[in-house]
Amino acid sequence: MTTHETQPRLISGLDVGTTKVAAVIAQVDDQGRLALLGVGCASSTGIRKGMVINVKETIASIEAAVEEAETQADVKMDRVYVALSGEQIRSMNNAGVITVSRGESRIPSTQEITEDDVERVLEQAKAITLPAEREILHVLPQEFKVDQQEGIKDPLGHIGHRLEARVHLVTIVSSAAQNMVRCVEAAGLYVEELVLAPLASAHAVLEDTEKEQGVVLIDIGAGTTDMIVYYDGGVRHTAVIPFGGNRVTNDIAQILHTTFQNAEELKQNHGFAKFPATVKNEEITIDGIAGRQPQATTQKGLSAIIEPRLDEILSLCRNEIRKSEVGDKLTFGAVLTGGGTLLKEMEEKAGEVFNADIKIGYPMHVDGLKDMASSPEFATVTGLLLYGLEHEDKYGVPKRPGGMSLLIRGLGTQVKDFFRELF
Repeated sequence: MTTHETQPRLISGLDVGTTKVAAVIAQVDDQGRLALLGVGCASSTGIRKGMVINVKETIASIEAAVEEAETQADVKMDRVYVALSGEQIRSMNNAGVITVSRGESRIPSTQEITEDDVERVLEQAKAITLPAEREILHVLPQEFKVDQQEGIKDPLGHIGHRLEARVHLVTIVSSAAQNMVRCVEAAGLYVEELVLAPLASAHAVLEDTEKEQGVVLIDIGAGTTDMIVYYDGGVRHTAVIPFGGNRVTNDIAQILHTTFQNAEELKQNHGFAKFPATVKNEEITIDGIAGRQPQATTQKGLSAIIEPRLDEILSLCRNEIRKSEVGDKLTFGAVLTGGGTLLKEMEEKAGEVFNADIKIGYPMHVDGLKDMASSPEFATVTGLLLYGLEHEDKYGVPKRPGGMSLLIRGLGTQVKDFFRELF
């Protein structure tokens, strides 16, 4: 009698950022839980603000990160969920309305809403005029309305004549997405799906209760700061601020006349987002460069460089929250994540800017994170695993049948995704 080994269910994620590429591999157990098997990191030099600026360097960075994750996990990565961010992202809220079709209802003289109706209303909701170079990346749910009844999460089986879907649409410049896909494929991987970075991060650090009662997630990366606003379980607003932690490091390097690397070390080792009165103001020696003499500053002086730039970044985020039209309803305030949140006293600084409840978001919901990827800087790549688990009924199914755009899925699949994302 021949025994066949069951192939492990694997999900992989890839976050190609401005300063680092992170690759992760996880296994799904029989209870549907994720266990992290391997994490790989490599320096990134081919990406700027979420966009590929050097294909060769980006491919090399991806290969290095993937090799490290594969070695640690002792399995090969094949299909990956890939995070996307950058100035090429745009978003908006939209609605679609249809008249419910007269199908074969179980109740005479009624109009029962079917999957076909939902498909049609979603087509209407995403029927917007886009520039030729842009495509839809995500159709994210907010709510349905049947006749005069609002706030419906799943309209299937409801009786009504008029069906409305309210959605949040995320669009991207097609060439930016294609460049990322080509780099990943050149590294020997297949792109399962492109995922908006803050959407992935939200899967890793937010709880359902926070999404229901209102919260903004702010992911401060090196090159960009990404935002996503949730209320009543749905995505109400997304935005990308075109700079992040590197802007702070650049300020330090320019003002203190040192290298970017030295400035980054100063920021990490001695920097405060808001210098506390209880901390002793210690002197810091800065190595001279190119034959120059060493110089000195203080922790308070360093913070005086850092704080104004953080004020600017967080104030821009505050302005975006106001655009969401639910800014005064965010019960759980702001959750900050990403590598840029690791500065000391970051919660205090953000609380001062937002005048709201603040917490730092750490990745959750994946076994093995404590040892390998528990830092906020791994929120996006860990979230990709959870996003993949949530969408795993598509896993392993080709997404690009002859000539179809990578970003435009079949409507049947979109409807399934829509209901899966609903609350």
